Amino acid sequence: MTFRNLTISTSILALSIVFGTVASAAENAPSAPEVSPEVYRILAENDQWRVIEATWQPGQEDSFHSHPADRVSLFATDCKLRLSKPDGTYRDVNPKAGTAKARTGKPEKAHKAKNIGGKVCVIQIVELK
Repeated sequence: MTFRNLTISTSILALSIVFGTVASAAENAPSAPEVSPEVYRILAENDQWRVIEATWQPGQEDSFHSHPADRVSLFATDCKLRLSKPDGTYRDVNPKAGTAKARTGKPEKAHKAKNIGGKVCVIQIVELK
C-alpha cells in the first residue's frame, strides 16, 4: 500500500467514525427539557411518568431531541410546526387546539421542531418513562 493510499484510507476511516458517531448521537438524542429548557418545562414528574409543557414563540426552534415510546400530546393551541430530522428532511404539521395524539411502540428518534406560524404554539406532553 502506498503512502497516498494509506492516507486516503485513514481519512475515510476517520470520517466514517466521525459521521457514524454523529448519526448515532442523533438517534440517541437527549430529552427535550434537557436540550431546550426555553421551550420545554417539566410540570410534574415521578419515577413512572412526567408531564411537560412545550411553548414555542413564532419562529422559535428547539434543539434535536427524542421522546420515549409511550406518550400523549395534548394541543392547547392551533400550531404550525416544522419537524426536522438530522438528515435535513422535514415535514410540516398543523395540529388543532383541543386535539390529542397518543403514540406507543418505539421511541421517537432525534428531531427538532420550529414554530412556522404567526402565533404561540403550546402542547402538553405526558411521557411514560
